[in-house]
Amino acid sequence: MKNLFLFCILLVFLAAFYTFSSGKTLAAPPVKKSRFIHRQGAALVVGKKEKVWLKGVSFGNEVWTNNPVPVTHHTKEDFRRVAAMGMNTVRFYLNYLTFEDNHAPYTYKQSGWDWLNQNIAWAKKNNIYLILNIHVPPGGFQSNGQGGALWNNPENQKRLKALWHNIAKRYAQEPTIVGYDLLNEPVVTQSIRQWQQLAQQLADTIRQADTNHLLIVERLNAVNNNWNNVNADQNFFLINDPNTLYTFHFYLPFTYTHQHATWAKMGDGGKYPDETHREQKNLVRNKAYLAHQLEQFLAFGRKNNVPLYLGEFGLIKNCFEPGKGGIQWVSDMVDLLKQHQVHFTYHVYHEDNFGIYAGYGKPVDPAKANFPLIDLFKQKLK
Repeated sequence: MKNLFLFCILLVFLAAFYTFSSGKTLAAPPVKKSRFIHRQGAALVVGKKEKVWLKGVSFGNEVWTNNPVPVTHHTKEDFRRVAAMGMNTVRFYLNYLTFEDNHAPYTYKQSGWDWLNQNIAWAKKNNIYLILNIHVPPGGFQSNGQGGALWNNPENQKRLKALWHNIAKRYAQEPTIVGYDLLNEPVVTQSIRQWQQLAQQLADTIRQADTNHLLIVERLNAVNNNWNNVNADQNFFLINDPNTLYTFHFYLPFTYTHQHATWAKMGDGGKYPDETHREQKNLVRNKAYLAHQLEQFLAFGRKNNVPLYLGEFGLIKNCFEPGKGGIQWVSDMVDLLKQHQVHFTYHVYHEDNFGIYAGYGKPVDPAKANFPLIDLFKQKLK
């Protein structure tokens, strides 16, 4: 045995001597598979071939009330509940005020980083991916028509770029994070070009600090609050970055999904499905209607061979009343998304209007849950 060991050592020595003297290089050891989710054509993969389907829910984090550290919104137990529904992803809404104050721009608060670090640890423990989304940027939340200062004041764009750069620098090596969702529901003041330029600038800024993570770019939602200003590509556009996921939101038919929403001035929106109700283009309100409306977005993905992500879809609580058909709408949507392998996060986990759990501003109460919806996700996503 001793002689065999010495013989093996001699062979290793001779091989090394031959390599050195001949100038030849021995084959390198196999490259470790990437730990980060990345784009491969129209798919998302880990490593070289392992496909990933992102399926999850959004954590609203009370961004609409400007609560910088919303510790009552969720705990580590809620990440476990997300995993129990068969989900693997949380779209994590961020308000810029979590990280900096308007009276002290570019001075980032340790309390914000500590809170985000805690959530990353909770997500990791439950095998949940995080998508970081700037939901409220400097200049204001976009969707309510009061975010024009982002586009009209260059200082706000500068602050947004600096914030993303600092986030990317801190978390460049963190594989629990899927990617950076640059801006929620952009609504520009003049033209789509404003968002195209800012999106590219944000991408370039992030790439100075982080080349590992996906960038997530949403289609333009509106120009000067005109949500019907849509081009042939549904206001999608490509940016100059090969590792980008393109995203959109879906709340159709809007009169149904937002029925009795006071902020949208909506009344009763009927039921789903409804074979007697006609939507745009004389389409009946049913699963075929949903498929037709989704197709408008899917076409962009096929045309450009890029992956698509439905960042938000969901129903106001009134749709889950008896006879309204909310569970069927969600069921049909999940079926269609699975069929087309569209990545998705349901809006939203904890909130009074759209939440799976009600009780905005208070700790999650397991008794205040939409149990039929939770059961549906468990059935569809396990």
